[in-house]
Amino acid sequence: MTMNVLLITLSCLLAVTSCKEDDKKIVVRELKSVTYQPTEEIFPNPERGFYKYSLIEPGSGSGALSFTQVSNYRNSGISLVMRYFYLKNFKDKPLSSDALKEIDNDFETTRRAGIKIIPRFAYSQAQDEPDASLEIIIQHLDQLKPIFEKNSDVIATVQAGFIGSWGEWYYSTNDLYNANARREVIKKLLQVVPKNRTIQVRTPAYKQEYFNRKSALTLEEAFTGSDISRVGHHNDCFLASSTDYGTYENPVVDKAFLNNECLYVPIGGETCPPDGVDPATSTKAQNDMRYLRWTYLNEDYYKGVNNTWITDGGMDNIKRELGYRFQLSSGEYTNNVKPGGLFKSRISIKNLGYAPLYNPRLVELILQNVESGEKYKIQLDVEPRFWHPLENVIIEEEVGLPINIPQGDYKLYLHLPDPEPALYGKPAYSIRLANDNVWEASTGYNNLNITINVSSENMSENYSGEKIFEKI
Repeated sequence: MTMNVLLITLSCLLAVTSCKEDDKKIVVRELKSVTYQPTEEIFPNPERGFYKYSLIEPGSGSGALSFTQVSNYRNSGISLVMRYFYLKNFKDKPLSSDALKEIDNDFETTRRAGIKIIPRFAYSQAQDEPDASLEIIIQHLDQLKPIFEKNSDVIATVQAGFIGSWGEWYYSTNDLYNANARREVIKKLLQVVPKNRTIQVRTPAYKQEYFNRKSALTLEEAFTGSDISRVGHHNDCFLASSTDYGTYENPVVDKAFLNNECLYVPIGGETCPPDGVDPATSTKAQNDMRYLRWTYLNEDYYKGVNNTWITDGGMDNIKRELGYRFQLSSGEYTNNVKPGGLFKSRISIKNLGYAPLYNPRLVELILQNVESGEKYKIQLDVEPRFWHPLENVIIEEEVGLPINIPQGDYKLYLHLPDPEPALYGKPAYSIRLANDNVWEASTGYNNLNITINVSSENMSENYSGEKIFEKI
């Protein structure tokens, strides 16, 4: 009888212990789910969208970008300026120190205003206006190298330029419309523009000619810093004719090339007066921009085409989807964790835009104490340039909290800042997600709308890895 009582008691104790252990496992593994609401709001984001066109003739003493002008662009929803530097006063001589200073000042002005530049250098604004010799072009590029290096943070991409009218590699009075001249300019540009930035050429054939290759970039080649990974594309007669005024040699083949290629390098440009075709509807424009992965477009030219998209009702959608547009779908998080404990997150995000990112970008989680405002961050081991259009991406991380983190409630944010030190943490250069009640304009953070409780009494797993939130 005594033995039976002991066995029953032991069984009960084991059952209770088992239940407690099971309960503990449930608490450890439980993640809090959050569903995010989309927004159709039109808002600016770095390095994408419609741009403003402007020009200067360095050395003339006039035409400099003003801070007020560029700030007004930013306030109107513009994050890019296409800046033409017409070197008309230096077609046969080195750039002066004053001219170089004027160029440098433009970059600094855009930095203060929260905008980036797409620079193009040229010598001619008309078909019969002289350009410069190849020797002068190479000399000027060597002079510009320090400016490119100093200001790479606010360079979105560099259009090749220099040769011919408007720097579009046509109508050269110095006989530079040839493979050798193109090869020398591309080679020098790749040397003087920092490796973390791309250049863009006017037609797909020019890149294929330089690299002696018809196939597009591959995933394995992308963003490696190799020369071929750093040459993108621009089209200054988008939707203007069957070949876009000579942009394409074989439109079907060349567009298929760009469809693959521009997952990894930027493409953009402007429309121009149609030749033999009607102005493109917004439906056709959107279909082509999505297929070709367009990132940016001139807002002011050509109005005859752009205005068509306003009247037929498609312009707002183009403004939303030109370039990238990231939208949260849902998230799962460890919402009760102890100091030194394991924090799990699983975030679902989709790129609704026409194009991916093309420049480096950080992805961080930020914890902020509700009472003290104290912040902790961790950089996630993900590459957002591979968040391709219309693909669902899952960001799944297991990281640790510091053992000495103060107990209390914390807000959780997703932060996508510019990695350049001069721009890091500036809201104008951080990416806003396309969701309601997420964007925090004062910090550039995206609120994940969950409270994380940190307490030594929480029954979370210990973290033994090296990826730990650090105090900001």
